[in-house]
Amino acid sequence: KASYRTLDDIVKLLTKFGDVSLEIQGHTDNVGGDEYNENLSQGRAQSAVDYLIRKGIPVERLRAVGFGPRKPIADNKTKKGRAKNRRVELIPFYKDDP
Repeated sequence: KASYRTLDDIVKLLTKFGDVSLEIQGHTDNVGGDEYNENLSQGRAQSAVDYLIRKGIPVERLRAVGFGPRKPIADNKTKKGRAKNRRVELIPFYKDDP
């Protein structure tokens, strides 16, 4: 729920720019097993995709990808770093991009 406002802003942008699609990438820290983190990150990304679909964005313009702990942006040795690694990133792409 904390992300609804941001996601609503994304809906407005995607509605305005109909030729842009969005890859939603889920990430985790390195605590827990690989399979658990892969599923968690995919679930995070899919939750955002599902919200955007409910708001009217066509599924063809969205894709969810879970990376688990494979792409950290901070050190997983600290609590602060692990918190930064638990995230969802939104990457725009055009329909012709792979």
